[in-house]
Amino acid sequence: MKFSLAQVLEATGGRRCGSGDVVDGVSGPITTDSRTAVSGDWFVALVGPRFDGHDFVGSVLAAGAHGVIVERVVPDIEGVQVVVEDTTRALQDLGRAARARLRCPVIALTGSNGKTTTRAMIACAVAPLGHVHQTQGNLNNHLGVPLSLLAAPEYADVVVLEMGTSSPGEIAVLRDIATPDVRLVTNVGAAHLEELGGLDGVAVEKRSLFDAVGPTDTLVVNVDDPRLQDARGPCTLTFGQAEDATVQVVEATPMPSRGCTPVTLRVRDEVLQLEVPAVGHHMAMNAAAAIATALAVGVSPQHAARAVVAYEPVGRRMRPTRVGGMLFLDDAYNANPSSMKASLDVLAAHDSRRVAVLGDMLELGPEELAFHNEVVAYAWTCGVDAVALHGERMSQTSVAAPDGTPCWVENDPQLLAVRLAAWVREGDVLLFKGSRGARVERVMEALMAALSPATNGAD
Repeated sequence: MKFSLAQVLEATGGRRCGSGDVVDGVSGPITTDSRTAVSGDWFVALVGPRFDGHDFVGSVLAAGAHGVIVERVVPDIEGVQVVVEDTTRALQDLGRAARARLRCPVIALTGSNGKTTTRAMIACAVAPLGHVHQTQGNLNNHLGVPLSLLAAPEYADVVVLEMGTSSPGEIAVLRDIATPDVRLVTNVGAAHLEELGGLDGVAVEKRSLFDAVGPTDTLVVNVDDPRLQDARGPCTLTFGQAEDATVQVVEATPMPSRGCTPVTLRVRDEVLQLEVPAVGHHMAMNAAAAIATALAVGVSPQHAARAVVAYEPVGRRMRPTRVGGMLFLDDAYNANPSSMKASLDVLAAHDSRRVAVLGDMLELGPEELAFHNEVVAYAWTCGVDAVALHGERMSQTSVAAPDGTPCWVENDPQLLAVRLAAWVREGDVLLFKGSRGARVERVMEALMAALSPATNGAD
């Protein structure tokens, strides 16, 4: 969306300073990235622990920016400067102003697991309505949500916003910026426990998306999750395996050989069958959540089910890659105990030899070692053929491998790749899973290079 000087001043409560002319009525988009700012943009000079956008005000204005939004006047610079008390708050206020200009449904979702996958599935499921604008990349925090709203075209037919959190109160801030018409919490799990104070704290934070609802807002509730199932709003739709769910997952049969999960759903007494183009029972739940959300904005169950099968994996989320006759499952974007187990279930569904390459799970608080032990034990329960543990936390686990089953522990990704390369063979399936900060993809990339650098290719 574009903003004129008058609109920037109204939204932020700022005051105009600096020299230079802005033609009344001429508007431009909002950006916070000086590297991509182009002529006509408004640049917001954000300030953080390791950066200060004020350092780039001169270059941005010299490049033809419409003006800049700053916390202090930058002297000796030609151009319009709008001075505000806090540029982060100003960005959020601009996001609120952008939201007020939208004339379409806004959908917001959060949850401990499956946020990005479900968001992408929702975007598919609501596509029959027309132009869908959704969160791009990881723009799901206190900066990303307002930027996502500011990037939405005013002609959008649906806006889908992903919301993340790592500390108490973040979801409430994002909720109040976006004022969503439809609100979904995928689940409550052991993620960000260090900051949120245990599972009860996670539940309070996630459920805050359901607070401050308007009289026409819709909640989409996971009735299988004990920390969510009692949530109700002015209008409530539900999903899950429970018989009384609006969208019930009746059956889900992962088929790794075909890279899909055939799913049977019951939607308001009508049975629907579809093939979710991803492997895992949790993918069926994500699809059910997406279809329930689509119902909330007027898409028929049949159209939503047909549309959701256009889903494609996002980033490093269970993305399949063929390497020298082996299948690598790249799920190295993020991890917590629940998502680790779901990914191990996907690995276990394969008929070939199965190798789990597991990295550290971060931000789990004082019980982190117990959680890591739990996940490693679950891997053995799944019947995997070998486990490779990577990272400081994984290396401290005390769960012994079954007799004769290989288990490698190595913090150096190159050395771990060497050990794996000596054992794996054609036909094997390898899962790479860990928190983003664990960078398990380094093990995968080193192994790819060691095995068949000339034949790598994505499915």
